[in-house]
Amino acid sequence: MNVRVIVNPVSGGGRGRHKALELAKHLERLNLKAELSFTEQAGDAQIFAGKSNADCIVAVGGDGTVNEVVNGLGKSDTALAILPMGTANVVARELGLPFSPDKIAQLIFNGNTRHIDALLHQNRRLMLGAGAGLDAAIAARVHENRGTKSSYLRWIIPSIRTVFSYSFPKIKVTVDGKVLSEDAQYAVVGNCRYSAGVFPATPKAKTDDGLLDVCLFHNLNPAKLALIAVAIWTPGFLNRKDVRYIQGEHVFLEPASEDKVPMQIDGDPAGFISAEFTVEPRAVRVIVPGDH
Repeated sequence: MNVRVIVNPVSGGGRGRHKALELAKHLERLNLKAELSFTEQAGDAQIFAGKSNADCIVAVGGDGTVNEVVNGLGKSDTALAILPMGTANVVARELGLPFSPDKIAQLIFNGNTRHIDALLHQNRRLMLGAGAGLDAAIAARVHENRGTKSSYLRWIIPSIRTVFSYSFPKIKVTVDGKVLSEDAQYAVVGNCRYSAGVFPATPKAKTDDGLLDVCLFHNLNPAKLALIAVAIWTPGFLNRKDVRYIQGEHVFLEPASEDKVPMQIDGDPAGFISAEFTVEPRAVRVIVPGDH
């Protein structure tokens, strides 16, 4: 088996390169040929993946690197492996992946795979999903001050500042042709359970059910957000009057007024809605542990 390892060298606080080299050594011990490619700028991982003829491509980095590799794979059935080196690593956690190079090498050698869904937005695949509203505003502020260090700490101050300065414009949400809300103030469209890295905003989401999970939040203010941040971990979260949840195959988000509503896709700022999302069932073949 030929393995192409695509590496974001600054991921993991600059440890991406070292961990990738360690992975390559473990692969070679298993008689797997590994070729490494190091990204230098945004878009490189997608280009490397698109040009590769390897049997397996390993994304070494965070969810952004995974996003690029998945889009580079296109319609091919090349197996995707992930060595998580980002801040949130939502896809890796969703799939139950280990975080050590030796264990990832063993998974690649074992060759157990499953197909998972991808969301589609403007012909681009998303593995996590999208958010319109507060989390997108936070992502934009964090992105402005982005450095090489990757940790949750760099999100804390921008998050607090954004919560108290954000105006919470309203969002019109249409799911499978039916208007679900015209006054949502935060909308999450999920393929995975977690949004903003750690919050299970779409707890019913499954990566292989062919559905988009949509969670809407209403009547928001800083005090209400604090309550929701706690309630989101409880079984009764989806029963709250200010929360609405639905699953579907087609989602359209648009501003309910002239106010612009920011958007993030797979954790990165992506301008403003309007935005349309569909699902591509079982689009990506990923290497997973035997119990997933």
